[in-house]
Amino acid sequence: MVLVNQQAERLFGYRREELLGQLVEILLPERFQEGHLAHRARYFVDPVTRPMGAGYELRARRKDGSEFPVEISLSPLETEEGLLITSVIRDVTERHSAAEALRKAHDELELRVQERTADLLKANAAKEQVLEQLLKAEKLAEIGQLAAGVAHEIRNPLAGIRGAIEVLRDSKMASDLQRTVMDEILERVDRLNTAVRDLLEYAKPASPHWSQVQLSEVLDNTLSTLVHDPRLHGIQIVKDYRQPAGVETDVAIIERVLINIILNAAQAMKSSGELRIVLEGSDTVAVVSFQDTGPGIEPGVLGKIFSPFFTTRSEGSGLGLALCKKYIEVLGGEIEVTTQLGVGTKFAISLPKTSGS
Repeated sequence: MVLVNQQAERLFGYRREELLGQLVEILLPERFQEGHLAHRARYFVDPVTRPMGAGYELRARRKDGSEFPVEISLSPLETEEGLLITSVIRDVTERHSAAEALRKAHDELELRVQERTADLLKANAAKEQVLEQLLKAEKLAEIGQLAAGVAHEIRNPLAGIRGAIEVLRDSKMASDLQRTVMDEILERVDRLNTAVRDLLEYAKPASPHWSQVQLSEVLDNTLSTLVHDPRLHGIQIVKDYRQPAGVETDVAIIERVLINIILNAAQAMKSSGELRIVLEGSDTVAVVSFQDTGPGIEPGVLGKIFSPFFTTRSEGSGLGLALCKKYIEVLGGEIEVTTQLGVGTKFAISLPKTSGS
């Protein structure tokens, strides 16, 4: 270095006499000094006026060893003593600090926008869920009104028809063939009555009567109720209660669900197979699952089984599983189904545990 001005002294903390005669690399961090020697040699081969290190963040070093960001402009100067290079060095610490502050402000703003967007999406999802529930409630109310009208218009005539058929069937004048036909009519009347009952049940808002019970006891009582049901003949029931599960629920409602699931499994196995009932769960949730060895459920049917009025059986109303789903959700739980063709189907019911169970 052959010329150093006062600004350079203030910028780097050296006295002028300390810099004169020194290599310019003394003003660079040590990690850049060796590479800069090669860059400087190449520049002297083809010296032109240009900024140094365009596109890079340049660093300079003060006498005390501290570093700071700089911008450097290079200009060649022909003199009687030969070629000199003029370097104009600017401290851009404040500009970098301002840019960093702006970047942080931008990042913080972007984070707040993302958080706000997430909140809005969450709120919108909640709104959609509420709207869906309201629409469902309106539909159920409409179905309830329709069902009440249907029940009034159908049940009374059905009762009269049933009574008349029973009188005719029990008449001494009826032949065996006629009694067989009338028994079939009575069966169909009962099936229609069941469909009307299920429709009313599905449309009616559920009002649980809560009580704390052990789910294992509810399962045992349900199985005792079904012990003589002919639909379970030929079905081997295996109980696997792995842990106690106290739940707060409506016993009548949950028993209705359990009966429906068990009888569905028995009908799927056509009175021949195994139904494994497993009771397990976590600290907060009790899970009871019903694994049958039936034929499984076709993929095209699986997504529809909880839909109202959907059934694959000629004698079903199509409301059994829809009622199960409705009741379990009213009780604060969930019902899921998994299946494998040729292996069987598993229904799993999750219910919240009572504290300390």
